[in-house]
Amino acid sequence: MGLRTKIRNFLYKSKFNKKISNLEFSGKNILITGANSGIGLELTKKLLELKNNVISTYRENSDMLRKINDKNLKITKCDQRNLNEFENLKSELENIEIEVIINCAAVFGPPDQNIEDLNFEKFKEILMVNSLSILKIIQTIFKKDNKLELVVNISSDAGSISLNKDGNFYIYRSSKSTLNSITKNLSVDLNRRNGAIVLAIDPGNVKSNMNPGGIIDTEKCAEMIIDLISRKTKNLNGKFVNLLEHEIEW
Repeated sequence: MGLRTKIRNFLYKSKFNKKISNLEFSGKNILITGANSGIGLELTKKLLELKNNVISTYRENSDMLRKINDKNLKITKCDQRNLNEFENLKSELENIEIEVIINCAAVFGPPDQNIEDLNFEKFKEILMVNSLSILKIIQTIFKKDNKLELVVNISSDAGSISLNKDGNFYIYRSSKSTLNSITKNLSVDLNRRNGAIVLAIDPGNVKSNMNPGGIIDTEKCAEMIIDLISRKTKNLNGKFVNLLEHEIEW
């Protein structure tokens, strides 16, 4: 890594060195998708520490979730590529009133996403995981008298149409743009129905299985997400923001 890159990474990371104390977000029934690694796993741990009841989903491997020893954690399988898996999720949640949903499940897709190499079967699969499945989750848990208060969709600035100056990565960009559009639509519909708040968050360059070269660690990212939604939720309905609370163009 060259000196310029080191300096650039240091300056980027320093922007997120916000000291967070006394997180207040407790007593909720929270559904977190894609929670066996990355941001979803850290959110699971921290929200359990804050005395919430957490239902965490995984696609295939649940080893990291099963290492968490907490009676308030419920683990359930949901491969969001497969519509049939949502029937299992529905039965698992039948007697639980979900108040908060945090959608973390995401995949980047194949490394080659230029026009010449587009794999349309993969394209459909990634659209399902990264965006369309969010609607299926809402449909799965939604009732006329539901207590849903908050939906947080973990997005990416790669999905911003206005900020796209580089092109390429058609599959990932399109899936996140679709997620952003769904977020905006839900923010109108669910808020009108029962006052629920719906927003999209770009977590930035976070180190994860999908992005091993990331700069921000997942623990810091999870802290900042919880801090953000615990303090300013009412002002964030229908917004697309980063961890520093700056609004991002759709």
